[in-house]
Amino acid sequence: MVLANRIGGPTAIGAVMTARVLPGFFVGPLAGVLADRWDRKKTMIGADVIRAAVIFSLPFFENLPYLLVASVVLESLTLVWGPAKDASMPNVVPTRHLTHANSLSLIAVYGAWPLASLFFVGLAGLASFFADNVTALSGLSGQPEALALWVDSLTFLFSAGMIASLSLPSSRRRQTRLNLGQIKEDLFEGLRFVALHKQVRPWLLGIGMTFTAAGAVFSLGVSFVKDVLGGGEQGFAFVVGFLATGMIIGLLMVGLLSKIVQKDILFSSSLLLLGVGLIAFASMSSLDSAIPLASALGFFGGCAYSTAYSLMHETTSDELRGRTFSAAYTIIRIGTLVGLGLFPFLAGAIGNHVWNLPTGPINVPGTRATLWIAGLVAAIGGVLSMRAIGARHLERATSVPTNGYFVAFEGGEGAGKSTQMSAFVRWLEAQGEDVVTTREPGGTAIGDRIRTLLLDNAASEMGPRTEALLYAADRAQHVSEVIKPALDAGKVVISDRFVDSSLAYQGIARGLGLEEIYRISQWATGGILPDLVFFLKVDAEQGLSRVPGEHDRLEREAAHFHDRVADAYASLAKRFSQRFVVVDASQPAEEVHRDVVEAYRQRMAARLERLEQPEVATRPVLR
Repeated sequence: MVLANRIGGPTAIGAVMTARVLPGFFVGPLAGVLADRWDRKKTMIGADVIRAAVIFSLPFFENLPYLLVASVVLESLTLVWGPAKDASMPNVVPTRHLTHANSLSLIAVYGAWPLASLFFVGLAGLASFFADNVTALSGLSGQPEALALWVDSLTFLFSAGMIASLSLPSSRRRQTRLNLGQIKEDLFEGLRFVALHKQVRPWLLGIGMTFTAAGAVFSLGVSFVKDVLGGGEQGFAFVVGFLATGMIIGLLMVGLLSKIVQKDILFSSSLLLLGVGLIAFASMSSLDSAIPLASALGFFGGCAYSTAYSLMHETTSDELRGRTFSAAYTIIRIGTLVGLGLFPFLAGAIGNHVWNLPTGPINVPGTRATLWIAGLVAAIGGVLSMRAIGARHLERATSVPTNGYFVAFEGGEGAGKSTQMSAFVRWLEAQGEDVVTTREPGGTAIGDRIRTLLLDNAASEMGPRTEALLYAADRAQHVSEVIKPALDAGKVVISDRFVDSSLAYQGIARGLGLEEIYRISQWATGGILPDLVFFLKVDAEQGLSRVPGEHDRLEREAAHFHDRVADAYASLAKRFSQRFVVVDASQPAEEVHRDVVEAYRQRMAARLERLEQPEVATRPVLR
C-alpha cells in the first residue's frame, strides 16, 4: 500500500486492493481443484518461491501496471497455497489436535499484523540509514518500502524450506491426467458437494453472513467510533486492538471449549452471540462501554472461525477438502466485499434520526442503524448454521431391539482383539451363555471372499469409497446370515470388529465423513449396533510391532494413517461413551482380560436393573 501510494496516491491504493480481491472470484474455485489434483507439497513450495520472486522484484519496477499484475499474481498464488495447506492439515495433525492446530494457524495469520507494522517501521528506518551511509545502497533513498519487501520475500523462501521438510502423502487423484474437461468435472463436483451437504452448506452460509457483517464493522467503524462514541481519531485503533485481543483469546480457548461443547453447537452459538454482541456494541454511546463489547466480538469471532475450520476438516473427505476450503475462501471474500461496499451506502440512505422514547430521545445515526442490521445478519447466519446440528444424528443412533446381546471388540492393528475375544468367549461359556463368535470382514462365505480382496496387497490402488462400500457389503451379508439370526434367538454375539471399525478407518482416518459412513452401514445392517464395544487402546507403533508375518494391505499403510486410526477410536469412545468401554491393551493379556470381564459385569448389572423397571419389564431379560 505504501508503494502504491507513492506511485499513484489513493487511486492507486484502491486499484491495488481491487486487484487483490478480484482473483477470489475466478482463481478461488479453480484453486480447490488444483489442491485436490496436484501434489500439495510441491504446490505450496512452488507458490512460496514464486511469491518470493514477485515481491523481491517490486522495487525494481515502480509503475502501476506492474504493481497491479503483481497483486493479481500474489493473490492467485495465495488462493492456491491456502486450500493446499488446509487440505494437508489432517494428514499431519492427529484428529484430537485439529482444533488447536487451526487456532494456532489463525493466530499466525492475525497475530502477525501488529508485528508486521512494527517490522515495517523498523526496516523503513533502516533503509533510510543505509541510503545515507552505504554508497552501494544509496538507491534506497526515497524507497522506504524496498528493504521491507526484500525481507518479506525471504520469509516466503523460509516457508518453502519448512514445507519441503514435511512428509505429506500424495493425493490419489493426481495419478490421472488433468485436462480442461476434468477440471470442469472436478469443479462441479466440488460445487455440488458444498451446495448439497447438509452440514457444510449451513456452515459456509453462516461464515459468509458473518464476514458480511465484519465488512460493515470495518467500513463504518471509523466514523461510528469518532462521531457516535466520541473516540476521536485514535478511538478506532483502540477498538481494533481490543477486538484483536479478544480474537486471540478466543482462538486459544476454543480447544478447551470444544471439549465441553460439541463443535457444531459451539460454532452456531458463537455466530449467534457475535451478532447479538454487534447489536449491543452499536447501541453504546461511549468508547469506555464499547471496548469490552469489542473484546467479546473478537472472542466469539475467534471461536467461530477456528471451529468452522475444524468441522470442515473432520467432515470433508480428503479428495474434496481442497475444493471445500477454496469455496470457504471465496465466500469469505465475497461476504467481506459485500459488507465493505454495501453497508456504507445503506448508512447514507438511512440517514440520521432521533427516536423519542418514553425514557427520552435517542440518537440513531445511519452508522448505528446499519451496524444493528449487520449484527442481525450475523445472528441470522448463526441461526441458519444450526441446520447442521439437525443434520447430525449419530449421537441419537440406537440399535434395533433384539432378544440377544451384541458385543464387539475394536482397536487398531495388533491391539490384541483376537486374543481377548477368545478369552472372553471362554469365560462367557463357563457362565453358561450361548455364544456365537464371528469377525469382520468375513464371518460368512461371501464375506471371506470380500475379506481376501480388501486385505490383498495387490489391491493397493483401491479407493477409499470402494473400500467403504466393500466393508458395507460384507457387513450386510454378515448381519443377514449370522448376527441377526443369533440375536433373535437370544444368543450373545461376539464380533471381532463391526460398524465402529468403518467409522474409525473410513469415516475419520480416510476422511470420508462419519455421517456418510454411518448412513451406509445403517442401511446395510438394518440399524443394528453393538450393545457394548470394547476398545482395546494401544499405541499404533506398539500395535504394529505385535503383528506377526507379512503385513496385509491395511497393515502396510503409513504410520500417520495408523496414528489417525488410533485418534479416531479415541474420539469415537468419547463421543459414544454409552456403548464404548476403553481398555488399556498395553497391559499383560491377563490384566486386559480381567478389565474386560469386570466392565462386562458392570454393564450387565446396569442393564438388568433397567430392564426390571416397570416401563420396560416386557422386554426379554438375559440370564
